[in-house]
Amino acid sequence: MPGQSAHFPPALPLTSQPLPYLTFLGHAGFSGFPSPAQDYEPCTLDLNTRLVKNPTATFYVTATGDSMEGWGIFEGDLLIVDRSIEPRLGHILIAMLEGEALIKRYALYRGTPHLCSGHPNYPPLPLEGSDCQLWGVVRAVVHEYVR
Repeated sequence: MPGQSAHFPPALPLTSQPLPYLTFLGHAGFSGFPSPAQDYEPCTLDLNTRLVKNPTATFYVTATGDSMEGWGIFEGDLLIVDRSIEPRLGHILIAMLEGEALIKRYALYRGTPHLCSGHPNYPPLPLEGSDCQLWGVVRAVVHEYVR
């Protein structure tokens, strides 16, 4: 982050169990005339391949609280976080700010870098002069509709 030193904690271990392979049966958004045989060819959907681009730099976090609801992140959502991505404005970050672990959007507020929530009850948090450690950039959010 500009003007800030980002200190990464030691790499967190990934789970030793891979995510399960799911059978993917449908296609959406294609035009033209697909082969009728495609309806009977199941292919697998590997969530590791789809969501984890750099396995050695990836970890998972469960969201708590309501501060990111405006950005589509809700209590209990699973976040896939990549430590190898260079943070840019607009990215959702996992950071330790003044000793508190946070999920916030990296943005400019009144011309200076801040960590911003997606809820009006939580003000932007300035990065200038703060003790901020970047843990990684949120690559994906898994939101369950039925638990």
